[in-house]
Amino acid sequence: MRRLTSSTGALLSSLAAATCMSARVCSSSSSVGAAPKKPKRRLSPQLDASELLKSIPLEPEAKAELSTAELERKVDEWSKLTPEELDALYKQYEAEESAESRVLQEDSLYQMDVSLKTRASGAVRVFWTDVAVVPFDEQKYPGWFAVAVDGRKVKAFESQRVLALPNEELALACAREYAAQKGHINKLLMPITDLCSGAMQVAPQAIQPRIDYLMTFYQNDNCYFRAAAIAAKQDEMITPITNWFSRVFDVDVPRVLGIGHPGITPQSVEKVREALIALNMNPYQVVAMCVVAQFTSSIMLPLALFNRVVDLPTAFAINRAEEGHNIATAGMIEGYHDIREADSVVKICASATAWQLTHNISMAKCAELPRSFALEEMETPY
Repeated sequence: MRRLTSSTGALLSSLAAATCMSARVCSSSSSVGAAPKKPKRRLSPQLDASELLKSIPLEPEAKAELSTAELERKVDEWSKLTPEELDALYKQYEAEESAESRVLQEDSLYQMDVSLKTRASGAVRVFWTDVAVVPFDEQKYPGWFAVAVDGRKVKAFESQRVLALPNEELALACAREYAAQKGHINKLLMPITDLCSGAMQVAPQAIQPRIDYLMTFYQNDNCYFRAAAIAAKQDEMITPITNWFSRVFDVDVPRVLGIGHPGITPQSVEKVREALIALNMNPYQVVAMCVVAQFTSSIMLPLALFNRVVDLPTAFAINRAEEGHNIATAGMIEGYHDIREADSVVKICASATAWQLTHNISMAKCAELPRSFALEEMETPY
C-alpha cells in the first residue's frame, strides 16, 4: 500500500492552480447539510447595439454567407442523385445520427456533467482521515490501482463499481483530489476522478461513435474564425496551431474573418477522421478529447494542447480571446462568465493532465478490465 505524499503536487501543479481558482466560486460549505447559496447575477451593460450593425455586411458583394446557403448547395447536390444514390445517402445519415444519439443517450461524458448535480441533492460529508493508493486486485487485475479512504476503496461517480485506475500515476492524481476535500465532497473540484469515472463506461466499440462526434467540431472549428477587432492578436496565437495541423494532417486550414463559411471539403473531413482513428486513443484520452472539444468548440486546439504545440496559458488565451474582448466592451455577467471560466479552466487542466498520464495506456490494457465486472465490495458509495 502506498500512502499519498506531497510529492504528487509536482505532477499536478497546473491543475492545482486551476482548482484553487474554481474553489472561490464553487467550494463546499463547511456547515452540515448546508448547500452554498446561488450567487446573484449582476449585469453591467455597456453595449451600444447600434455598433453591432456596422459589422454586418450589407452590400450585394458582401462575403458573408447566410446559414441557408449551405443547405441550398446540399439540396442542389441531392437533386442530381439517382433514387438509389439518394436512398444510400439517407441510410448513411440515418446510421450516423443513430450512432451519435446512442452515445449521447447512454452517457454524458463530453461535458462531464456527472459532477454537476447540486450539493443539496446528495451532499456527503468528508469523514475520512487517511487516503492511500492500493492495488485494485493483484490476482485478477495486476497493474490496476484504486483509491482507498480509511482502508475502503472508493467507487466511481454515479456508480456502484469500484473506481479502477490503469496506472499508479493516475491513482495518485485521484487520491490527491480526495485528500483535498473538506467539509462536504465537492465533485466540481474532483475533475480527474470525474473523468476516470466516465472513462470506465467507455467500451472499445464506443470509441468510433465518439470520433464521429468529435468530427462535428471540425466543420466549424473555432480556430478558423477571427474577430475583426482582435484579428491580429488571434493570428499571432492561432497560426502556430493551424500551421502544425495543416502539416501533420495534410489538409488546408481556412481563415475566416467575421462571418463566413469555412468550406471544408468532404476529402478533408475523411482524412482527419482517419487520422483520429489512427491515433488509437484509449478511453481516457477519448473522454479528455471530448471534454476539451466541448469547452473550446474545436478539435485543433485540444490536439495542439495534448501534443504540446501550445501550453495551457496559450490555449486559455485563445479560447477566451473573443469573449474576453466582448466582456471588455459590453460588460461581464457576474455569476455566469466568471463561474463558466473557472469551470472550463479546471476541466481543461484535468483533461490535459489525464491525457499525459495515460498516453502510454494501450487499448489492450483497458480491455483487461470488463466494463461490467462484478464487485466484491458494495458498501455505501462515496
